[in-house]
Amino acid sequence: MTSDLSDDSFSCDIDLDGLPQAVRESQHDVLDKFTVKFYSPDARVYTHCYPSFYNVDFIKNNLAKLFNVPADIIRLLYREEPVADDVRLEKLKTDQYGNLEFKLTSTDRNVKIPLEKAYKDMAVPDILTVRVEKDNEVSDVVVEIENKAIEKPYLGGYRDIQTGIQYHHSYTQTGPPKPRVAPEFKNHRDTQTYFTRNRKTEKEYCHATQVTTRGIYIPNTCDKIITAGPYETADERERRLDVEGKVRIIQRYFRVWMIKKKLKELSEEYHKRMRIAMEREQKDREEDDRRRKKDLVSKVFPMRTEDFAMLYNMVDRWKKSEIARITSLHCGAAKIAEFYLLLEKEIEILQSIEHLRMKVNRDIETKKIIDFFKAIGSPIEWDSSYKNIHISMDTLEAQKGREYFELYKRVCDKHATREEKLQTYLDIKMYLNSHRCGEKQEILNLIDRVSEFLARGMTGNCIKGLQKRIESLLLHHFKLVECNEGVTNHTNRTKFEQMQKNLIFCNRCQKMKNMDKFTIHARVEKMKTCTACKWLDKAEEPWIDLSPYKFILKQIRNYERLHHGTSSIAFIMQDRDIHHIITVIWHGHSALSECNDIYQLRLVRWDKEEEWSPWNCILLTMEEAKSHLRIENLSDIYEQEFISHIFNKHALARKYFKHLTNYDKHFTAFAKNDSKLDENSDYYTAGRKPECEINVSEENERSQDSADGDITDEELDNYIESKLYNSEASED
Repeated sequence: MTSDLSDDSFSCDIDLDGLPQAVRESQHDVLDKFTVKFYSPDARVYTHCYPSFYNVDFIKNNLAKLFNVPADIIRLLYREEPVADDVRLEKLKTDQYGNLEFKLTSTDRNVKIPLEKAYKDMAVPDILTVRVEKDNEVSDVVVEIENKAIEKPYLGGYRDIQTGIQYHHSYTQTGPPKPRVAPEFKNHRDTQTYFTRNRKTEKEYCHATQVTTRGIYIPNTCDKIITAGPYETADERERRLDVEGKVRIIQRYFRVWMIKKKLKELSEEYHKRMRIAMEREQKDREEDDRRRKKDLVSKVFPMRTEDFAMLYNMVDRWKKSEIARITSLHCGAAKIAEFYLLLEKEIEILQSIEHLRMKVNRDIETKKIIDFFKAIGSPIEWDSSYKNIHISMDTLEAQKGREYFELYKRVCDKHATREEKLQTYLDIKMYLNSHRCGEKQEILNLIDRVSEFLARGMTGNCIKGLQKRIESLLLHHFKLVECNEGVTNHTNRTKFEQMQKNLIFCNRCQKMKNMDKFTIHARVEKMKTCTACKWLDKAEEPWIDLSPYKFILKQIRNYERLHHGTSSIAFIMQDRDIHHIITVIWHGHSALSECNDIYQLRLVRWDKEEEWSPWNCILLTMEEAKSHLRIENLSDIYEQEFISHIFNKHALARKYFKHLTNYDKHFTAFAKNDSKLDENSDYYTAGRKPECEINVSEENERSQDSADGDITDEELDNYIESKLYNSEASED
C-alpha cells in the first residue's frame, strides 16, 4: 500500500552511492522494508518505514535531522537493551506482524526529543491507491477514506507535575447511540433528568402451558409425582432440628477450647516464672561463690583498705580466741608463758601484714606518679553543646608532658645499659640549661657524680641512692609551675576548682580535706575525723571486716530495684550502717533460728508491701527469707510475742536512725522533675554526660596521703605495670 502524501519533513534522503550498481537499480523491487515504531518515555509513538539494510547509526542521523536535535544524544533501546550503531535492522528479530519497536530516549536530561511534533503538520489524505496482486496480475485500486472520527467529550483528568504531561479520562471510540427521533425533527428541549420506568411488552415467543392441548404436546418423561408426607407440627420440627442441643454442643466445645487456651497461657507463665526464679537463685549462688573467692584472694593478696582491715580483724578474733583458750587451760607461770608466746606470734603476724601494706603503698606511690604524667600528657576533652560532638584538643603543654614522661621513664629504667644511662643524663643536662630554678644545680651535681661512677665501672648499690635522689628531684622539678613551662596549668586549675567547695576540716590532723576523705554513713551528724586519722587510731573504732555487710547491702538494693521501690533509704545506707543494724540491733544472729553465720544472713522486708527501712526489716537466713517473703498476713504465721519483739527492734532502729527520714524526704523532693535522675529522659538520650553536685576527679579518688598510709578502694582495678614489679624484685 502506497500513499500519495509527499511531505518534506518525513522524506528520507537515502545515500546509495556506496551500494552496488545492481542494488541501486532495483532498490524499489528487491529491498525489504521494515516498519519501525519509536516509543518515547511519555508514551508517544512515532512510526517510520526503513529498508532492512539500514543500520542504527543511519536511523539516528535521520531522527536527528527530523527532530532537529544532535545525533549523539539519541539512544535507542531494543527490548530494554542499548543497540550498537553498526547493527542493521535485518539482524534484529521482528514481531509477528513484521514490525520493530525501539524505545527512543535522550542521554542529555536538559534536551528533550520533541516526538509530538512528528505528526503536527501531517495532513491525512482522502484517497489512497492500493496495489493488489492477484493471479500474477497487479492492479491499482483507488480507496476513498471517509473520516468517521467523533469529537470525544472532555471528562476531566490530571497533570503530572514532574513531566507536565496531561492525562485525560478515557472515552470509548464508539459514538453515542442514534436517537429515536432525529434532532432536526425535535422542537422541544430535553431535560437534564431521566425518569426510569418499567413497561410490559408483548412477547414474540409463545409460552407453553402445563396442560396438553390439541395444538401443543408436552412430554411427561421427566415429570415427578409428588405425594404429601405426614404432617409435622412445630414442636416435632423443633425436636427434630434440636437447635438448642447443637448450641449447647458448640458452647461446650468452645468452653473446652477456652479452658485449654487459658491453661496453656498459665502453664507458660508458670514455667516462665519458675525459670526466672531458678535463674535468680543460680545468679545468687554464683554471686555468693564469687564473693567467697574474692574474700579468699583478698586475704592472701591484700590490696585495698578493706582487705587489710579484714586481716587485722582476723588477727583480733584469733587473739581473743587464743586468750580464751589460754585462760581456760593454764594458770600461773604457764599462763604468763603462753601469753608471752601469743604476743610474739601476734607481733610477727602484724609485722608481715605491715610489710605487705608498705609494699602496696610503694606500688601505689609509683602508680600515682604514672597517673600524674598521664594527666599532664592527655589531650583536653569535652562535649560540645552543638550536636553533642565530643572534642579532643591536643595542646602544646600536653605534648610537652608526654616528652617529660618519656624522659622520666628513661631515668627510671633499671635495665638500661651504661651508655644509655649516660645518654639519658646528658639529655637531662641539656634540658636544664635553659632553667634558673633552685633544683637545677643540685640535679646537675648528682648527675656529674653518677656519670663519674658509671665511667669508672661502678654499678649496683653504689649508685642506687644517687639515682633515687635524681628521680625524686626530677619529678619535683616537673611538678613546679615555674619550671614545667605550663604543663601542669590545666591539672592545677582543675584541682583548684575542686578544692573551692566540699572542703571539711579534720580536727585530728588539722588539715582541710575533700569530702571523699571522710567516712559518711546515715548515723553521722558532723564529720570531724578523716579516714586516715581513724586508720591510725583504732582505740576509737576497732577493726571491722565490712565485706559481708557490703554484700548484704547490695542484696537489699537489688531487691528494691527489682520491686520498683520509690524510697531512697536503701541507697542512703552505707555498709557501716548495715554492720550497726546487724551487730547492735539484731545482735548478729537470725531472729528465728539464731544462726550467726554472717555469710548466710540477709536483711529483708518485715512487711513486704512497704519500702525497706531499718524499722521495716528482719534478719533471717537465705531460706528463712524466701519463706518469709511469701507470707501474706504476718499475724497468721507469727505469734504475738514474736511480733512484739520485732516491733521493739524497729523502735530501737528508729532511735538510732532518727535523721534518716529527713534525708529521705530531702532526696525524694530533690529528685522530682529532675531529668538527670531519670534514665529515660532527654538528658541521657541526647548523649550528654550527667553532672554531679560534688565533683571528685578520678585522680583524687585513687590517690591518698602517703604520710597517713590510707589505701583507697579503686586501686585494685589498675594496680601496677609489670616493669614496676621487676624493679621492686630487683631492690629486694
